[in-house]
Order: sequence, then structure tokens, then C-alpha cells
Amino acid sequence: MSFALDLLFLLLGVLLPGVLFFTARRRSDGQARSWPADLKVRMYYANGMLLLSLAVAVLVVWHFAGRPLTELGLGWGAHPYDPVAVGILLAFLLLYGLDLYAEAGSAERQRETHLRFRELGFLPANGSQYLNFLFLCLCAGVGEEIVYRGFMITYLQEVLGTDPWAVAVTLLFPAFSFGVAHFYQGTQAVVKIVAMALLFGFFFYRTGSLWPLILLHTGIDAVGGLLAWYLEERK
Repeated sequence: MSFALDLLFLLLGVLLPGVLFFTARRRSDGQARSWPADLKVRMYYANGMLLLSLAVAVLVVWHFAGRPLTELGLGWGAHPYDPVAVGILLAFLLLYGLDLYAEAGSAERQRETHLRFRELGFLPANGSQYLNFLFLCLCAGVGEEIVYRGFMITYLQEVLGTDPWAVAVTLLFPAFSFGVAHFYQGTQAVVKIVAMALLFGFFFYRTGSLWPLILLHTGIDAVGGLLAWYLEERK
């Protein structure tokens, strides 16, 4: 591994999540936030471009280190996919469906979820905001999968090797880092995010492809925004 890749790993895997974590803690007061519509839309595009820029930084450094981009998962991997990895992804979809029901399966659950979404403040509240929010969904799907799965897992796999303890660290560290970076969403959400990251990481580790994860990640974020819009319209 080159020094540039080592430095990039420290910046993206340790420093950035740490900064986001402590920033979120200072701002965490449990109060609902009202974001002006134009501020929401600007945030969608600003954060989306930031996520894409992090992914581009990874791709550029990886390229100049003389490494093929397929090592980061930007290929379809070896076919057929490992059935265990596919089963894990299908199990995730089932759990995600159950979680959606837990959040919106009754009027009481919808009220609780709506209040939690209002605390975040930035989720779309109408169709116009949602269309702009989709840009952020796509950028998150591409950017976060390249950084937290493609880059970090590949990096740790090469540094640590394939002993059982090394595989555990290779999957756990990026998932934990990913969860810490999303601390602003609250502890309950972080637990779900870490679990998702572990399952996604396992799929990538066994298949070598990010494309199914990028598509799924984008879809999950889009459904979350759609739910926020739906609940806001029903308030």
C-alpha cells in the first residue's frame, strides 16, 4: 500500500467520521428543526457533491497508485455470486421491509416516525423537495459505497490479511466508521446503519462488486425520503 492510500484511509475512516460525530453531538438537542425549503435543496446538492468528491478522491489516488478500479468493486465481480452473500442481501431486504412496517405500519407508529424525521429537519416535505433529494440519494449510493465498502474493505483486507480475526476487523471497522459518520440521525438509526453496513460489507467481501450495493443503497435512501414526504403530507 502506498503512503497516499494510508493517509486517505486515516482521513476517511477516522478523521472525517470523528469530526462528524463531535459536530452532531454538539448540535443534538432533541428539538425539531425547521429548515427553509431553499436551504434544504442547497444542502442536498452540497452534500451530494461532497460525497461524490470523496469518491473521486479515492478513485484518483487508487488510479495513480497503479491499481485497477475493479479492485474497488467497480465491476460485476465473479459470477455466479456466492449464494451465501446473495442470501445475506435477500435477508437484509426482508429485514428492511419489516423495519418499514415497524415505522409506518400503524397511525401511532407513523406519528412517532414523523416526529423523529422532524427532529432531523432536512428530509423532503413535498414533491419538489423530493425530486431534488433524489440527487443526494444517488450521490450517497455511489459515494458512500465506494468509500466505505470498496475502498476501506479492500484496503483492510490487503493490510490485515485473511485470518478470521482480520476478516472480522475488515468488516467491522468500516461499518462502525460508517455508523459514526451518521450519528446526527440518532442512536437508533446508527444501530440500523451499522447492521446494514456489515451486511453490505459481507456481500462486497464475498463478491467483489459494488454495483448491486450502489443500486440498493440509492433505493433505500429514496424510500426513506418518500416516507418522510408521505408522513409530512398526512400531518
